[in-house]
Amino acid sequence: MKISRWITALATSGVLLFALPLTAMAAVSGNCSNCHTMHNSEEGKPVAYTRTSAGEINQSTQPLANLLRTDCVGCHTHGTADTIRSEEGTRVPIVFNLMEPTYPPNGSATSTLAGGNFHWMLTKGDRHGHNVTGIAAADGTLNHAPGWQARSGECVSCHGTLADAQSGCAGCHVPMHHAAGSGVVAGQDHGWYRFLGSVMEVREGAAVPTQGVIGIEDPNWEQNPASDRHNVYQGKPGLYNDYLDTGSIGQKCAGCHGNFHSNVGEGSPWIRHPIDVAIPNKGEFVDFIDYDPMVPVARLTVGSGDENFSQISRGSDMVTCISCHRPHGSPYPSMLRWGYRDWPGTDTHTNQPAWNGCAVCHTYKD
Repeated sequence: MKISRWITALATSGVLLFALPLTAMAAVSGNCSNCHTMHNSEEGKPVAYTRTSAGEINQSTQPLANLLRTDCVGCHTHGTADTIRSEEGTRVPIVFNLMEPTYPPNGSATSTLAGGNFHWMLTKGDRHGHNVTGIAAADGTLNHAPGWQARSGECVSCHGTLADAQSGCAGCHVPMHHAAGSGVVAGQDHGWYRFLGSVMEVREGAAVPTQGVIGIEDPNWEQNPASDRHNVYQGKPGLYNDYLDTGSIGQKCAGCHGNFHSNVGEGSPWIRHPIDVAIPNKGEFVDFIDYDPMVPVARLTVGSGDENFSQISRGSDMVTCISCHRPHGSPYPSMLRWGYRDWPGTDTHTNQPAWNGCAVCHTYKD
């Protein structure tokens, strides 16, 4: 049964799927059985499974939540370097490849997707990706997230580390896999951009978070990015007052790395690179014209018509956390998007002349 027919049948019978509004169910296509199993049994054997960090499949005699065949790691892991997996009409973005994906993205089937890849965190060390339970153990040096703001009680297990069993992928993502797809401004009605809704609200009982990240998804998850083919992210200048009340991608990061946002210093000299600051329309920045998906910027307000904008708006578009970092992981320390420490020499990852991504904004510094 195709998902569209299945949803229609459920709506007609009065069943509410995962407590989501029916208007939100549009993105996932293909057979329901690609992702779900009714009874965790086929030919007398269990269907549900999980994967180890080495890619080994462990069959589970216990059914998984929401009738899923596997968990987040199991679904979004691939044994090859291909970063989009297709199964009977269902396309799955891969964020953990056992074989090294291509970086930087070049449009091939093995190109690293927008959020990066956990591959390098396992092969190169903790500094190259987030330590997420199911993929990696806790960081061998730190006992909480860098830039962490002290919290207490139940907050620590999520905001302190993603390597805790209570956190993991669900420490950032609120899975709602029938949300609207690419080209749509993803807000609350669509399960939020990349399902980056308020985890706190869900754990307090909300079916759909009222707060989350707003953005527009590239149909191929930036496997083949270009100045006019990319994701769109919302940002918010200044400091934050609540949790995800602004729709800003940077505010999501600040949930764990708050000191990197609040303590950047004032005036000159900066002690950390500022984020959620508009790109000035003067000086070295006036030559920053074309959008570069290797150095993405955030928009003050993301709305219809913003998809795949090709030129930035200086004075309002802003630098954000993911302008410099890949949240899942990258070949470079601190999950950076490029090897700035190698410039102007040879990039230690590509063995090619190092690329200076800093000069995309700071055009005088190349």
